[in-house]
Amino acid sequence: MKHKTIFSLTCFLLCTGLTVLFAAPIAEDTYQKIQSMDVETMTMEEIISEYDSFYDRIGTMADNAREEMAAARMKQNRIAYEEAYARYVKLFEYAMSETESNRLLARILQEPEEKQYVYAQWLFRQSRYYRPTLTIDFSHDSEGYHFSYSQRLQQSPGTKINLPEELQLRGRGADMGILKGWGLTPEEATYEPGEQILMPLTNQTLYAIWTSAVKFTDSVSGIELLHDEVTEGESIPVPVPEAPDSSYHFVGWYDYTTNTLLKQNETYTVYGRGALFEAIWKRLSIDAITPLYYGFDRLPVNTQIAVGFSVANHGSLATSELTAKLATDNSHVKFLTDTLSVNIIPAGCYRTNNSRFSSKQRPNIGGESNTFRFVIDESVTTGTTIPFTLTITDAEGETWTSEVTFSVK
Repeated sequence: MKHKTIFSLTCFLLCTGLTVLFAAPIAEDTYQKIQSMDVETMTMEEIISEYDSFYDRIGTMADNAREEMAAARMKQNRIAYEEAYARYVKLFEYAMSETESNRLLARILQEPEEKQYVYAQWLFRQSRYYRPTLTIDFSHDSEGYHFSYSQRLQQSPGTKINLPEELQLRGRGADMGILKGWGLTPEEATYEPGEQILMPLTNQTLYAIWTSAVKFTDSVSGIELLHDEVTEGESIPVPVPEAPDSSYHFVGWYDYTTNTLLKQNETYTVYGRGALFEAIWKRLSIDAITPLYYGFDRLPVNTQIAVGFSVANHGSLATSELTAKLATDNSHVKFLTDTLSVNIIPAGCYRTNNSRFSSKQRPNIGGESNTFRFVIDESVTTGTTIPFTLTITDAEGETWTSEVTFSVK
């Protein structure tokens, strides 16, 4: 049994040695054959098959070299390690060259359009030299004003790219105007702002096409109103958006680049090359009103009860100087504290009646500081329901209300 094991091990070492001995010449021969292929007469499937087969072989050789390096390191055999490392480094010479990449790309572009992206994605994976670049050029030149900026994207061909839209740019509208689209030439728009395109197969540049215009845009009411080719001094009517429900309070139209706020029933006099106005809304929602420690249907009588609440700011602006008031028409409820102040709530954030900071996630209601407090008369019988109304008022007098009903245990 021992002799058999020794014989098997000897055969394994012999085979490994032969593999190492002949692997490099075979790889070199195969590499030369691949480079001499007539890619014009071969199909892309044949070309890809030859390359994939070759690189699979190179991958196996690299794995073997790494294993030998690890074994030599374990045995502290410096000579064996250096020999294996030399073979490993040698393999990098077989990586696809820039000349090969360009030759294959030219061949790919001869294929039907529906197959070009598939073959180009394979080339993108195989070659470090094939990295098509999409340049987004935001530059603008007009009398007395120059702006220069570009962005470079490198993605796999066929990747979906969302082109910038007007609200993402917010350049100086008075100097630049409004983004009309993106063009393959600086004179004419080929794509709409925000349009989704595929990452091109070759290096391409898209130029921002600017136009003298005034635009009103509002995602709440759906208004997208463009006054194109305007002139300075022209009078533009200001639209009046319709609120979806009573929780929305329209503030006005705002141009962030010039800090211009337009109220309702106004007209706008064009200044420079135009402006981009976005609708500004206030919108609060009272997400929860809850008694502390007791359930909604288990309020005790003749006991001081604390109630807290949670508010969300879904509007465009931060809210400050909010006042919250809890009220009921039930004469058996005596308030100790019916009015509270609420700290600033940034747009897109939540806050409770006594939370220290606002948060992006809805917080839990807890803690007795800054809470409504009242006592229910002991004459109220078990099961009696008592309706309450919570009203929140901001500094401008806009209000939001919510109803809640508690029951006596």
